[in-house]
Amino acid sequence: LTIEKLTGVQIPFAAQISFDGVTAMSNAIGGVTVCVASPIDDLYTNPPLHLAAGQQSIVGDMALSFLRSRHGVGDGSDLGRISNQQVFMAALARKVETGGVLGNPVMLYSLAKAATDNMVLSDTLTNPTAQVQIALALKDTGLANMVFLQYPAVADPQDVNRVIPQKEGAAVVNAALAADQPIQLSGAPGRAAVLDKSTPAAPNPTPTSLSTPVPGKTVPATTPTPVQAATPGPGGAVLPTTVTGQTAAQQTCSKGN
Repeated sequence: LTIEKLTGVQIPFAAQISFDGVTAMSNAIGGVTVCVASPIDDLYTNPPLHLAAGQQSIVGDMALSFLRSRHGVGDGSDLGRISNQQVFMAALARKVETGGVLGNPVMLYSLAKAATDNMVLSDTLTNPTAQVQIALALKDTGLANMVFLQYPAVADPQDVNRVIPQKEGAAVVNAALAADQPIQLSGAPGRAAVLDKSTPAAPNPTPTSLSTPVPGKTVPATTPTPVQAATPGPGGAVLPTTVTGQTAAQQTCSKGN
């Protein structure tokens, strides 16, 4: 309801997955390898999080601590850890697509079971047919068209402990979602993430639209490239730099504070 009110777009299907559910998914595929740009230490997570710089394979409770860490990443804020979570989710998506998971029936079943056992589905998703239709619509999306973004926000002038939408950036995001347009990021990954310069950048695809056999909208995205325009065009919407995030194809690293 919050997202519908912010964007003006009706959401006909929804599924809620907990932190524990994401941890179960990381266990099902044998852990997720994330890049750490600078050491991460957080004594407030359970278990405490201590990760050295470099490529780190995290699984189980350590994955949960990584996802929940706030004091150990970025600027120590709730908003800062969003980009840290995006680093993990992008790495998880890459492993599922390129790590042999989709071709391994046992691992795939474990992954599906971990997801469904830890999900709360809207009434519209309890029909298995609807789930299959959505899966078929999204199976060829591709990592470069899978985007994680943080809704643009600024400090609330009436309460420094809250944020409100950054109007210009939010307007572009909302317009793209309402028009079912492809979206392209132009900003940075976020407060707790940096691009992994040791990995060659993925080629930038041409924005393409996806059709879905079920009601609702499917909004693909493309790999970000720095551009000047920040308004929707016939080929898709280029989001302003106030909108941070990354595609699943982008190699990013989490950074400690």
